[in-house]
Amino acid sequence: MTRTILSIAAASLVLLSAEPSMGQNVAVPCSAFARNAEGGWKVLAPVMLNLDGRLLGPMVGTIFAAGSTMNGLLDRECR
Repeated sequence: MTRTILSIAAASLVLLSAEPSMGQNVAVPCSAFARNAEGGWKVLAPVMLNLDGRLLGPMVGTIFAAGSTMNGLLDRECR
Protein backbone atom coordinates (compact mmCIF):
# COMPACT_ATOMS: atom_id res chain seq x y z
CA MET A 1 0.00 0.00 0.00
CA THR A 2 2.73 2.46 0.96
CA ARG A 3 4.72 1.54 -2.15
CA THR A 4 1.69 2.28 -4.37
CA ILE A 5 1.15 5.66 -2.75
CA LEU A 6 4.82 6.55 -3.19
CA SER A 7 4.71 5.50 -6.86
CA ILE A 8 1.64 7.64 -7.49
CA ALA A 9 3.23 10.59 -5.69
CA ALA A 10 6.44 10.26 -7.72
CA ALA A 11 4.54 10.01 -11.01
CA SER A 12 2.45 13.06 -10.10
CA LEU A 13 5.55 15.08 -9.28
CA VAL A 14 7.14 14.22 -12.63
CA LEU A 15 3.98 15.08 -14.58
CA LEU A 16 3.35 18.33 -12.75
CA SER A 17 6.92 19.56 -13.11
CA ALA A 18 6.96 19.05 -16.90
CA GLU A 19 6.41 22.29 -18.78
CA PRO A 20 7.11 23.55 -22.30
CA SER A 21 10.28 25.47 -22.95
CA MET A 22 9.63 29.21 -22.75
CA GLY A 23 12.15 29.96 -25.48
CA GLN A 24 10.26 28.06 -28.15
CA ASN A 25 7.61 29.60 -30.34
CA VAL A 26 4.99 27.77 -32.31
CA ALA A 27 4.62 28.36 -36.02
CA VAL A 28 2.45 31.32 -36.99
CA PRO A 29 -0.86 30.11 -38.51
CA CYS A 30 -0.75 32.48 -41.49
CA SER A 31 -4.23 31.45 -42.66
CA ALA A 32 -5.63 33.37 -39.65
CA PHE A 33 -4.29 36.68 -41.06
CA ALA A 34 -4.75 38.75 -44.22
CA ARG A 35 -2.66 41.66 -45.43
CA ASN A 36 -4.56 44.90 -46.07
CA ALA A 37 -3.93 47.64 -48.64
CA GLU A 38 -2.05 49.81 -46.10
CA GLY A 39 0.50 47.05 -45.38
CA GLY A 40 -0.98 45.96 -42.06
CA TRP A 41 -2.38 42.56 -41.10
CA LYS A 42 -5.98 41.81 -40.08
CA VAL A 43 -6.90 38.88 -37.83
CA LEU A 44 -9.45 36.73 -39.70
CA ALA A 45 -9.86 33.78 -37.32
CA PRO A 46 -9.31 32.96 -33.64
CA VAL A 47 -5.61 32.38 -33.05
CA MET A 48 -3.20 31.96 -30.12
CA LEU A 49 0.47 32.88 -30.58
CA ASN A 50 3.39 32.06 -28.28
CA LEU A 51 5.76 35.03 -28.38
CA ASP A 52 8.83 34.23 -26.29
CA GLY A 53 6.76 32.47 -23.65
CA ARG A 54 3.93 35.01 -23.59
CA LEU A 55 0.61 34.05 -25.13
CA LEU A 56 -1.13 36.52 -27.41
CA GLY A 57 -4.70 35.93 -28.56
CA PRO A 58 -5.78 38.92 -30.65
CA MET A 59 -9.50 39.30 -31.30
CA VAL A 60 -10.87 38.61 -34.76
CA GLY A 61 -10.97 41.92 -36.64
CA THR A 62 -7.87 43.36 -34.94
CA ILE A 63 -5.55 45.15 -37.37
CA PHE A 64 -1.79 45.30 -36.76
CA ALA A 65 -0.63 48.52 -38.43
CA ALA A 66 2.31 48.63 -40.81
CA GLY A 67 5.52 49.17 -38.85
CA SER A 68 4.30 47.49 -35.65
CA THR A 69 6.31 44.72 -33.99
CA MET A 70 3.56 42.19 -34.69
CA ASN A 71 3.47 43.33 -38.31
CA GLY A 72 7.20 42.60 -38.61
CA LEU A 73 6.67 39.05 -37.35
CA LEU A 74 3.84 38.47 -39.81
CA ASP A 75 5.88 39.98 -42.66
CA ARG A 76 8.67 37.49 -41.93
CA GLU A 77 6.49 34.43 -41.40
CA CYS A 78 3.53 34.98 -43.77
CA ARG A 79 4.85 36.48 -46.98
